[in-house]
Amino acid sequence: MIWNSRNLLIFQNRRVSPQEILLKPILAVKEWERAQLPPHKTDKAPSNLRPSYESPITATLCNTDASYRASTKTAGLGWIFTDESAVEIERGSLLQQHVSSPIMAEALAIREALTHAISLNLTHIWLRSDSQELVRAITARRPPVELHGVLSDIDLLVNASSSSFSFCHISFISRNLNGPANLIAKACLASCNERRP
Repeated sequence: MIWNSRNLLIFQNRRVSPQEILLKPILAVKEWERAQLPPHKTDKAPSNLRPSYESPITATLCNTDASYRASTKTAGLGWIFTDESAVEIERGSLLQQHVSSPIMAEALAIREALTHAISLNLTHIWLRSDSQELVRAITARRPPVELHGVLSDIDLLVNASSSSFSFCHISFISRNLNGPANLIAKACLASCNERRP
């Protein structure tokens, strides 16, 4: 935008205020975000991200969380699968480096949990995250620019015609009900310290 303003001054003798120079890229980004259309719907069942909070009896619950360290841009990702009686089926964790923000870490945790669910051949899953902002971005299918790539991956895992999931619902869970996933994420991040000399 600075070059455009410079060219307007040189070639058209038109001055542009500093405020206008700063405003143009912000408006361009917002326009780009609005222009992002939801992916083409397939003929598969209606959207797998159902608005109801009632789970089918056979759905596996999966709580996800992330623990983030800004100083090293490192995140511990954690998730836990349970049945409808809250009996643990499986758990997973991953240490992720070069993570830009806490919300990105939360999104990566959901993506990894979905990938793990696919490897376990789970077809009915109810994912729960304590990041309300992230859940809103996923269910509205209007990702912020920062999360566009990861949320596109999540959308493909859930909604593609080749998706392994017959049912997938993603919803918010309060932090105080997400303790086990939180502990897994924190333990994963703490293991990063243990590896250092």
